[in-house]
Amino acid sequence: MNAFSLSGVITGSACLGMALCILLGCTLNRQNRLWVAYCCAVAIWGFGGFFIGHAAEPELARIWWRVAYIGVIFIPALFYHYVVTVTGKDRKGIVWTAYLFSAFFLLTNATNGFIPEVRFTFHQFYYLSPPSWIYSCFVVFFFGLVILAQYELWQRLKETSDPSRKARMRWFFIANVISYGGGFTCFLPVYYLDMYPFGNFLVALYPLIISYAILRHHFMDLTVVIERGVVYSVLVACITASYMVAVLVMEHWFQGFFGYRSLVATLAVAFLIALGFNPLRSRIQTLVDRALFHATPVELVAQREQLLGEVRKGEQQKAVATLAAGLAHEIRNPLASIKTFTEYLERQHADPVFRAKFQKIVGGEVERINRIVQQLLEFAKPMPPKLQPLELTRVVEETLELLNNELIQRHVEVKRSYQARPTILGDPQQLKQCLLNLVLNSVQAMNGHGCLTLETRIKGSELILVLGDNGVGIAPEALPHIFDPFFTTKETGTGLGLAVVQGIIREHGGRIAITSRVGQGTVVELSLPLASS
Repeated sequence: MNAFSLSGVITGSACLGMALCILLGCTLNRQNRLWVAYCCAVAIWGFGGFFIGHAAEPELARIWWRVAYIGVIFIPALFYHYVVTVTGKDRKGIVWTAYLFSAFFLLTNATNGFIPEVRFTFHQFYYLSPPSWIYSCFVVFFFGLVILAQYELWQRLKETSDPSRKARMRWFFIANVISYGGGFTCFLPVYYLDMYPFGNFLVALYPLIISYAILRHHFMDLTVVIERGVVYSVLVACITASYMVAVLVMEHWFQGFFGYRSLVATLAVAFLIALGFNPLRSRIQTLVDRALFHATPVELVAQREQLLGEVRKGEQQKAVATLAAGLAHEIRNPLASIKTFTEYLERQHADPVFRAKFQKIVGGEVERINRIVQQLLEFAKPMPPKLQPLELTRVVEETLELLNNELIQRHVEVKRSYQARPTILGDPQQLKQCLLNLVLNSVQAMNGHGCLTLETRIKGSELILVLGDNGVGIAPEALPHIFDPFFTTKETGTGLGLAVVQGIIREHGGRIAITSRVGQGTVVELSLPLASS
């Protein structure tokens, strides 16, 4: 394998790896789509160069030159389009003109008008030469558009006052200078300036520099983050590929020098060369770890575990603080009432009216405290459900029967639409507790003359129960917090009801979702797994 082929396969692999990294780890917005297309165009050139370096016949070499130039032709247009997109410049006319020229050159690439001949150069492979007038026009178009894009980038760089954004754009500018400077050497032999195109290796550095800029400086304000693990995998893959290619090249050289042809000898020499190269590969990989992540993989795992422990501890402390604050708030009022009555108990003990009032209010407040503590226990340490086969619609009807008087008094109409009555595995008492909470919430939100709708349907392997009302609804700012313990919009609510409901549904392997609009009502959707038949 000659150096030109080696640089081609490294360039193609690195750019294709970058494109896959974006596709697998990011949301494909406009900028990212352009970047993927640009990387693919450079990758086509790289892999084309690999096959050019191995072509044994001039006609085959010319075919591979045409294949490689399918990517090269679109590189300047895609590069300029990407630059004006990230800089915010309005250059639609130039962009469209660039794509039209690219389409023209692509059409001529299929004929001898673009690549008329190839010649054997450097005693290794066939190079495109001499150039046609169309090809010379393309070279002017290529570097003219690249220089214009760099000028647009430089202007934006000077206008930017944000230091972090300036650093990102500076890295991008430098990466372009290095890669296009290296790529420039690939055009020289076409015009009989036979300098070996070693600069093609600099093109392979392009995706690595951009990866570094993304990770260290959030390159070009990409709206989605490329996961470090994905980029790291791509870089290590590139290093490993280069390592394997180097081993194969060295083995090929040894074979030519010593003249051996035995498969056993070939494998033995390749193994010895690999052992020799392995410390170098390990050293390069360690440098990549240090440069990108400031740590080795083992140190990163330890740091991750430490951070996760701190996050869990913080979340636990936050939950305890929330529960303590809510519990103190809920218990303070009943305790204040009890304290007030006990202070008057000695003076007004003989008053039968006071004693009756004392018994009623103090007993009620004690019951309220007991209810809060019970709900808190159910939330903090829910009892595991005693699962048994049951028909959910039957539990719904039993719940409605318990609330029949409440529904009549508040003039609530109930509409049922049971499209499915399958069997689920559930705890009837816990599910009834959930439904009581949800129906009472709907009834209280309607303030009389409302309509409660109940619907069941099957979706995949789940039974969906939908409860809807036309009540006052929930404010948008309150909706994200409705499952938080002690969060309530009611004057007499404890804020634990929906938290308990969510816990029970999760214990049943289901989900709960609530949507609401102020003035229009609320819809609760329960999803519970069907019993296995």
